[in-house]
Amino acid sequence: MAKLTISTCFFRLGSFFLLILSVLPLRGQQPWLLYDCIRQAVESNYSVKIAHNRQAIAENNVTYKPFLPNVTASGTQNQTHSTSTRTLASSPEETTIDARANNLNAGVSLNWRLFDGLSMFATYNRQKEALSVSGQEVKISLENLIAQVCYEYYNIIVLKNRLSAAQYSLMLSQERYQQAMEMYTLGSSSGLDLRQAKIDLNADSSTLVTQEEVLQNAYIRLNTLMNIPLNTLDYVSDSITLLSKMDREQLSARTLDYNSSLITARLGKRMTELDLKIARAARYPTIDFNTGYNYTFADTPSAAITYNRSNGFNWGFSLSWTLFSGFDVHRRIKNAQLEVKGSELNYRQIENSVMSELALLYNTYERNLLMINFETEAVETAFQTLDAAMSRYKLGNLSGIEFREYQKNYLEAVDRKFNAMYQAKLSEINLRILGGELVMAE
Repeated sequence: MAKLTISTCFFRLGSFFLLILSVLPLRGQQPWLLYDCIRQAVESNYSVKIAHNRQAIAENNVTYKPFLPNVTASGTQNQTHSTSTRTLASSPEETTIDARANNLNAGVSLNWRLFDGLSMFATYNRQKEALSVSGQEVKISLENLIAQVCYEYYNIIVLKNRLSAAQYSLMLSQERYQQAMEMYTLGSSSGLDLRQAKIDLNADSSTLVTQEEVLQNAYIRLNTLMNIPLNTLDYVSDSITLLSKMDREQLSARTLDYNSSLITARLGKRMTELDLKIARAARYPTIDFNTGYNYTFADTPSAAITYNRSNGFNWGFSLSWTLFSGFDVHRRIKNAQLEVKGSELNYRQIENSVMSELALLYNTYERNLLMINFETEAVETAFQTLDAAMSRYKLGNLSGIEFREYQKNYLEAVDRKFNAMYQAKLSEINLRILGGELVMAE
């Protein structure tokens, strides 16, 4: 099976920032490299778009509003018109009074909080931390997507190699059946060997159909991740190549510093600390600066004062201090302190889980690296043995049942080899995700 040699590709996720590259158009049956698939998925996958949308909302929520004054404009106009008829005791004649009034009030006021126990600074910093959390969520979404693309991409490579092995096995079974047919026709063998060869041929044909179905389903899953037509096939033509062995100590140190889950947990802890500052700010007074301009106008012809107009500025300071609130402030501070403690425990729990996962993955990674060497030799030996067995079978020195065992040994060796390579590559990818950096070299 021909293998395509490709250059080393790096896809680094050191922070929430990611440079989005242009989308590669579908290129018919021309092979796609892993980097091409990742680039297409990052640009087109809906989960990433949703994560970026949430990040944009968090970015909009970072404002200087806690530091800025509130300016309010207001205005009212009220007109009244009433007619009253009355009779005085001193005169029997009715008197009709027509009363009209027009009142207008307008003003602009400014309220600027100058001090609130530093709550405004904590609120602004909390907004920035929330933005950082959303950035980490985007990064986690990207890491998960890239990992899924890698899983399916390398799975396709494994399935294609299994399919090639199944095709080779089917070819041998066809030769064996043809050989058994010729021997039966010449009368040199019983029909039993011919029937067994036919059974094995049918079994290999069924295995090949199953492998083709599994491969097509893998393409559908990868196409879904990249958001391309689901019936697109045969664009992966590659091999699995592992990077140089990773150092466990360096990987552990990097994981503690750059793991996305740990960074998110640290940001969460920082947000609870800011919530505590906001709660404590309620113990201090608030100082506001107020100023405004007001205009009033009154036109009341039937009143004692028929016309009145006033306008002018006002300004001043106000202080408010809650001296007792039924211990509500104390309760909120106590809860905020418990939240800080809880976030610290949550971080320790995540750290323990991440480092445990790293140890398990690294153990799997090391074992599969050893197994690859063994299984590669096993495949080569099984292939040579199978080829020799076919020659002996054609000469009549090997029974069909014995030849079938060599076939099974070859298929099992191929399966073990590529399973070890696949598991080692997945472990390698997952270890780099844990370390906050996904680096792929093919």
